[in-house]
Amino acid sequence: MTQYNLRILFIRHAQSQANTNPDIIVGRQAESPLTELGEQQAQLLRHRLEEISDPYIYTSNLIRSQATTTLAIAPDLHHKIKIIPQLQEFTNGDWDGKSRKEIYTPQQLNQINTAGYLFIPPNGESQRMVQRRASNWLEDEILYNTEFQGTQEKTILIFSHGLVIKSLLHYILGFSDRYIYRFKLENTGICEFRFTEEGWFPIAINDTKHLIK
Repeated sequence: MTQYNLRILFIRHAQSQANTNPDIIVGRQAESPLTELGEQQAQLLRHRLEEISDPYIYTSNLIRSQATTTLAIAPDLHHKIKIIPQLQEFTNGDWDGKSRKEIYTPQQLNQINTAGYLFIPPNGESQRMVQRRASNWLEDEILYNTEFQGTQEKTILIFSHGLVIKSLLHYILGFSDRYIYRFKLENTGICEFRFTEEGWFPIAINDTKHLIK
């Protein structure tokens, strides 16, 4: 039997400018930088991650995820950071940056709720499409990669975005797609899992104790 001993941490990026206006639909918004609070969150996360030695490090290619990663990872490990486009946030297409009140009419919400995670915004992505690209990358890069097989523990840090991580939680845990949006995932929240030859073992969901002063 092939053996695995993987500690995998999915980490949401720190607060970005796009997160500060709850009235606006947030999607990919690739150029959104971290706020001052976001930079502080990433620094606190760094203290939390210092106990991890020799990790494998992956990040989305969007600015807020890359900035979080470089702030949260010690400079001597920056050369290990791999930028992964498949981990970028989903896009609402034509709705990105639009007013929630304007777009989410009762009729539109009914259509979204009926289709569930298969709903595709105009020129955007469905949750299923996001899950497929992220989970395919996870399987090809890590789960089916002989480099990660063996009895020695390997720690993998994956910095990404809210919906991407929630979609991966759905992929891993197998709950109803109706719960994807119901998961609370704070900025720099950590979802930790063990992966062995017996499969996935959840350790923590939305762990933010590094933010508690």
